[in-house]
Amino acid sequence: MQPLFKTLLGALNTLERLAIRIVLVMMFAVMMIVAADVFMRYVFNAPFSWAYDLIALYLMAGIFFLGLSQAYASGAHVSVDILQQQFSPSGKRLAEIITAAVGLLAFAAMTKLGYERALDAFISKDVLAGAIPWPTWPSIALMPLGAGLLCLRLAVTLAGHLGSLMSGQDLVPLPHGGHGTEEFSE
Repeated sequence: MQPLFKTLLGALNTLERLAIRIVLVMMFAVMMIVAADVFMRYVFNAPFSWAYDLIALYLMAGIFFLGLSQAYASGAHVSVDILQQQFSPSGKRLAEIITAAVGLLAFAAMTKLGYERALDAFISKDVLAGAIPWPTWPSIALMPLGAGLLCLRLAVTLAGHLGSLMSGQDLVPLPHGGHGTEEFSE
């Protein structure tokens, strides 16, 4: 089971790295467009009429949704682990199994509904009203793409923790317990 799991994990990591590269390109594009728009606005009094729509409709949606899975994989999502710190390793695995299962159900529903909405927008040729008739389906499709990638990560995490619990091997590591001393609560 372990070689197959490592292969699955490697393929998933490759997909996440690709998604993050796309996110980085989108972030760079946002930076360049905003800088050019500010320059055009204040130097020539001629801002780009399309900049806000492109950034808000496509680039920010891509940055957010395509980064979900990698953020989960690296532990960057918000988590409350006050109780989990007191659990045994088996209890921690069980908590991770429940978390991954609930997350998988929620994001699978988001993926399905987002796909249906993107397909509907594509078929109906839905566009944004404005100076440029931006098609809405690419922006809408970013949500099921990102949520679907997160579903894959959650499924692999769920399977890894289940396999770890049943076999006693660490197929996936437990999340780091506790926080550094730089974090505190009030």
